[in-house]
Amino acid sequence: MKSFEHLLSEFLEHLRVSGYSKASREQAQRVLPRLFFYLSDKGVHDVRGVGEAHLASYARHLRKHRTKDGRKLAEASFAFHLGAIRRFFAFLEKRGWILRNPAAFLPVPRARGGPPSVLSVAEAKRLMEAPPSESLQGFRDRAILELFYGAGIRLSEAFRLDVRDLDLEQETLFIRNGKGKKDRIVPVPARAREALERYVTRCRPEVLKRPGESALFVSMTGTRLSAVQYGHWLRKYGTAASISKRVHPHALRHACATHLLKGGADLRHIQELLGHKNLETTSLYTRVGIEDLKEVIERCHPREKARRARARRKRA
Repeated sequence: MKSFEHLLSEFLEHLRVSGYSKASREQAQRVLPRLFFYLSDKGVHDVRGVGEAHLASYARHLRKHRTKDGRKLAEASFAFHLGAIRRFFAFLEKRGWILRNPAAFLPVPRARGGPPSVLSVAEAKRLMEAPPSESLQGFRDRAILELFYGAGIRLSEAFRLDVRDLDLEQETLFIRNGKGKKDRIVPVPARAREALERYVTRCRPEVLKRPGESALFVSMTGTRLSAVQYGHWLRKYGTAASISKRVHPHALRHACATHLLKGGADLRHIQELLGHKNLETTSLYTRVGIEDLKEVIERCHPREKARRARARRKRA
């Protein structure tokens, strides 16, 4: 019998010729080896020996899994794991490698559409104003918040920023080794520029402890900020701003993209800003709420325009 790895190669080729996106194939290539490792750990080395009980146990294992920062697997990620497993075993059954598909029973939870818990414009504004206005830490934290919200950068990108990456004169930021090891240049909005200028002129020089520190954002002890520190004070400011949603760097990235789209920005411009490889990733933000959709229909649909025109004539 062919090995798990050999069957995975055939499955990935099947996805390619079937028209699945490169992103979907890459995700399957990451997801399925985790299942193979789990099965091998349970003593199952032949695909014909995989039963429903094994896959049910693995699904429970995924539900209990925690990331490095202690969070559960996101619902969308859980759905993709189970969906990939179902497709893989359906493929094996169709090709005759197994007689019965043990994954057919697996439910595939429907991932919620749209960015989760997007901050409103009012909430984002309160968050920007949460840091103390006349303290060194306040200058730094306001600059970081404005940059997350204004430029939509990732936490991993902010963590790696060096002073040389910021060009205040040109109002640009150079992102090195973004997702997929890609570099990009993003514009720095006016509010973020003002906050960054205050930070680099009034705060950063005061807290630096060692000469030659390259990090743009440093702690109050003068060393590069850690990812944990970013998360800690963002949650603190979310509480101070009376925001009930979970506030984290990616929430500001979501808010940046969503608010730009609602403001009329082109989807491809948002794709370039966020550094998305595929437009389909950016299109997540087009899944607007029902109230937005109602408003657009009432404003733009010809039947609704005619109805409003009749109403205006009656009032006249």
